[in-house]
Amino acid sequence: MLFRRKNDNEIGQYTIQKLSYFRRIFIDSLDVLTPIHNMLALLEFDITDARKKIREEIRKGRRISLQAFIIKSIASAVSESKELNSILSKNRLIIFDDIDINIPLELNIEGDKFPRQIIIRKASEKSIEEIFNEIEEAKKQFSQHNVTGNEDKWAMGLMKILFIFPRFLRKFLIRIMVNDPFLVKKKSGTIHFTSVAGFVQSPGFAIPCAGNFRAVDFTLGSIVNKPAKVSNEILLREILSITVMFNHDIVDGAPATRFTNRLKRIIENAEVL
Repeated sequence: MLFRRKNDNEIGQYTIQKLSYFRRIFIDSLDVLTPIHNMLALLEFDITDARKKIREEIRKGRRISLQAFIIKSIASAVSESKELNSILSKNRLIIFDDIDINIPLELNIEGDKFPRQIIIRKASEKSIEEIFNEIEEAKKQFSQHNVTGNEDKWAMGLMKILFIFPRFLRKFLIRIMVNDPFLVKKKSGTIHFTSVAGFVQSPGFAIPCAGNFRAVDFTLGSIVNKPAKVSNEILLREILSITVMFNHDIVDGAPATRFTNRLKRIIENAEVL
C-alpha cells in the first residue's frame, strides 16, 4: 500500500510504502542468520570455452543452459568434498550424502520482487538436461499454480502463519527451525545457489548479505569480457565472477582453497558436459 505526501516545502515529495509481509519475514530471517562467521572467496573463472561448448550442444538439440551447467559443476565439486554438504546445529555437524541445491527464482509477489525457491534434489546424480528441465518445470508451475513446487508451497504457507505472531516471536520460531538441520535439508536443501549474472553488465562480485547455517553458499556475479593470458597470448575472454561464502565454523582455509581450485577446473574445462 502506498501513501503519498506532496508539497512539503522542506522535504519535497516522497512516498511511504508499506513492506509486504514476505519482505518483513525475510528481514527477520536475515536477523537470525547474521551472527555466523563467514569466509568469502571472490573468484574469477574463464568460461569462454565452456560457453562455446554449451552453445554447440544447444545447436545439437540439447536442452541445457549456463545456469544448469554451473549448478551441475558445483554439485560435482561438492560430491568430492562431502564435508561441504553439511549443516551446523549447535555442537553437531550433520553431513548429508544427497546434494540438494536451493535456487531462488525472483518473481513478482504483491508488487514486490521476492525469491521463490526451487530445490534440485540429488543434483550430483542428475544430468545438466535434468537440472535444466526441473528449473523450467518450476517456472511453468508458478505461472499455472503460483508455486514452484511442494517446498515453495510449504514456505509460503509458513510465512503467512508466522506473520500472525509479533516480530520477537517470529524470530524465535525461525531460529528454532534453522537449528534443525533435518528440517532445513527437507525444506530448503543443503547448498544455496543464487545468480545475478542475468541482471548486471558491469564487472563485479555479488556479496551475500547474511550468514549461512550451511557449510557453503554460491553467488554468481557478472560475466564480462576481459583480457587474459592464454598460451602466451593476451586474448579477450569471457570471465565469470563468483562469490563462494564458507561458514568458517565448519570449513577452514586449506580445504576451502582446495575446493575452489577443483571447482575452477571443473567449470573452465567443462568437465560435466
